[in-house]
Amino acid sequence: MTDSDPTATAPVPAEAADEPVGGGVAEADRSSPLARSGVIALAVVSVAWAVVMVLILARPVFITHDSLSNNVHVWWIADQLWSGSGVPMKIASLANGEALTFPYASIPWLSAAVVWPVLGDRAVSLWLVLGFLGTVGATFWTFPSLRRGWWAVATLTNPALVISPLLGQLPFLWSMACFITAMGMWRRGRVVWAVALTVLAQIIHPAVTIPIAAMAVVIWLPFERRDRRVPLVGWWLVTVALSAPAVWAVFQSPVVGQTSATTQLGALLQTVAMRALVVGVPFGLVALQQQQFRRLPAWTPAVLSVVFVALQWPMYTPFGMDFGWGALRRNPDPSIDAYAGSSVRAGETYRVLSGFDGKYGLYAVARSGGVLDAEFFPEGLHRGPFSSVEEYSAFLRERRVDHVVAFPSYGRRYRRTNEPALLDEFATLGCVNGVSVTRGPSSPEWSAFDVRTGC
Repeated sequence: MTDSDPTATAPVPAEAADEPVGGGVAEADRSSPLARSGVIALAVVSVAWAVVMVLILARPVFITHDSLSNNVHVWWIADQLWSGSGVPMKIASLANGEALTFPYASIPWLSAAVVWPVLGDRAVSLWLVLGFLGTVGATFWTFPSLRRGWWAVATLTNPALVISPLLGQLPFLWSMACFITAMGMWRRGRVVWAVALTVLAQIIHPAVTIPIAAMAVVIWLPFERRDRRVPLVGWWLVTVALSAPAVWAVFQSPVVGQTSATTQLGALLQTVAMRALVVGVPFGLVALQQQQFRRLPAWTPAVLSVVFVALQWPMYTPFGMDFGWGALRRNPDPSIDAYAGSSVRAGETYRVLSGFDGKYGLYAVARSGGVLDAEFFPEGLHRGPFSSVEEYSAFLRERRVDHVVAFPSYGRRYRRTNEPALLDEFATLGCVNGVSVTRGPSSPEWSAFDVRTGC
């Protein structure tokens, strides 16, 4: 071809790419009531988020669904690092010492451990806040047209974004901050940075981010310039190959052997589907601005913002947001602290049955020197019923449990469980399949049982 344009392969600047063409959404007059209301709404939402971040940092330990998994790993890494022992491959306190120190989240956990001696548990809370701010900042940098008025409000009220900090999803937020920034780098033609940040994102949270990145590539591919489509796919495949060691680590986690493939796949699909919206919603908002079918009313982003806020209500209980919002004022359970401070025997394996505490019981026992029978992943904790004492005895033997402690909250939280009742029954039966259970020192606030094998 003799009429080639030397600028044909240059990337379209992100700012220019975000300008509506043909259709899109009508731009509100900057002096109109709608535009002014957007400025006010953005200020209100920004202040609300600032208050949430302050409340997260104010808790001595931020206790929510996923948060204490971060705390236990960062505490362990900091303890090993600052004692001069180095950072071992496995964490002695989890899954009978078989759990990996870094099943994922290596970068945020290791960096948080560096400041642990100064901040303690608040190091994890601060890193959670930084991950959220990084994700928001990356979104507005990658999609500049979402920075204004009601578009920014819709971005900040994205239900998937709201869920992430309130449920303590620290590794995911750090991963998304890297990946969304990588998207912005790609749009600006900075390929090396885009590849490096995507690899970083996938190393931090491979099980979730690799599928999200794959979906983003597939969805974006038809809109990419033809000369950049093959490089986009090729470079994405390079990032997957470079992330392979992190993928391998995920499959070495004991929870993989403790749960069925069906359970693992179901949990993964549910997790990816919801968290993908952290990227998908901003992507969709820009697509709405760009669509060329018809000119939409200027109040479109305001309506979407109201819808996103309204969606918080149906998500309140099914997605655990009742517990997430409650974390902003939740303190450690004093009965758990009392047990951990008085009854835990260092180096022995514990199965901790507590509810409504965000796994704080597990964390407190581990920090007191106990070894847990599982990791903090819900799939491996086994909160369902057992069919018989025989099945339960086999479970205790397989997990090498030395002690079980049950708090009254466990049965109230997990209605399907029959484990506390089985423990009471087991303690009257003597030896069952080579396992015996006897009552240990208890109190009105907990019931303790000692487990022995080889009887």
